[in-house]
Amino acid sequence: MSRSLIWYLRRHPLLYEVRFRLLSKNASVDRVENFCYNNINKTADIPEIYFELNPLNFEKTKNVLSDIDKAKKIAIWLRNNIKGGEGLGKSSEIALRKMMNGEGGVCSDFSQVFNNFCVINDLKVKEWGLKVISNDPSLKGGHAFNEVYSRELQKWFIIDVSKSLLFYLINPMIPLSIFDLVTLKNGNQKVSFSCFNENTVLDCKRITDIYITSNSSPFLITNYCNKTYDSYLNKLNFLPESIVHGLLFLLGKSYTFEFPNIKKIVKL
Repeated sequence: MSRSLIWYLRRHPLLYEVRFRLLSKNASVDRVENFCYNNINKTADIPEIYFELNPLNFEKTKNVLSDIDKAKKIAIWLRNNIKGGEGLGKSSEIALRKMMNGEGGVCSDFSQVFNNFCVINDLKVKEWGLKVISNDPSLKGGHAFNEVYSRELQKWFIIDVSKSLLFYLINPMIPLSIFDLVTLKNGNQKVSFSCFNENTVLDCKRITDIYITSNSSPFLITNYCNKTYDSYLNKLNFLPESIVHGLLFLLGKSYTFEFPNIKKIVKL
């Protein structure tokens, strides 16, 4: 297979747009609120490498951690040990190995591996995307991030692993969920964010553009069975990832992009 054809099958914007349209659908707020990655991905199904590396997330940690602090610990370790690079789209085991070896990793790759670390650490997690409509080429296409459920606060909160971010209204002790953020944004209320990783340098303008000022729509990634995707991506690794994803779609085993009806979100 020629190099140009491989690029076309992996990276051409038209294929991304077609896939996005096929996988997207509307969803109720209740459906989105009640879904989490852990519903269909169990601890026993997570690749062994995650268990091998997991203790490194909590080195020198002696105290019992809250859910927020536990999520931050995992995110900090990932960000500090992965330099990032091009998108991977590999199985969760290969993606993590490549990221640890400095062979790439974009926001969606960070979200993917973060999901699995959350599962094995008893944290309820979701993966979100933002579809950004912009004339700025650097913003066009969107961004991926996660939500984690805090049992202490009894609420979901946004955590951007690739940028080491949490979002707040006024009280920095209570981070915002994606529905909180959308409600504040729609009401033209001020939203703040802070970096919880001292090794990360913030590009405040870009963060503001992506999350707050841009014309963007959040969508939840549902029905992603890590075990299924790992199996197909590994067995069919001689094919471009887009072909494997297309096959899973035809087999009815694909993940879905669910856009909640944000007009029905109750104001804060």
